[in-house]
Amino acid sequence: MERSLRVVVDDQSFVITGVDRDEWDGLNDACPACGGREFEHLSTAGGRYGVQEGTAVLRSELWDADRPLFTRCRECREVLYKHPAFELLFGPDADGIAGGSVQ
Repeated sequence: MERSLRVVVDDQSFVITGVDRDEWDGLNDACPACGGREFEHLSTAGGRYGVQEGTAVLRSELWDADRPLFTRCRECREVLYKHPAFELLFGPDADGIAGGSVQ
């Protein structure tokens, strides 16, 4: 499934797209296009932080905000998942980053 959203900022507008392949169930699943099992993957991470003995500590047992943003097969370069926010953060051509990796 592909979804597109129009973003309007002042007098300019642009379209961002998201990709969610129905035939791919996640990082444990092979790429539906080529059968590859290695992926370039970018996600957000967050959680609840607290201070323990003067050190900031992630309390992930209480709250976890890890969300995928982008996944591409390393073998055939097929985009398997792309959250629309990915383009807002990295630009509309970010899935074609030189060198073949998203970092």
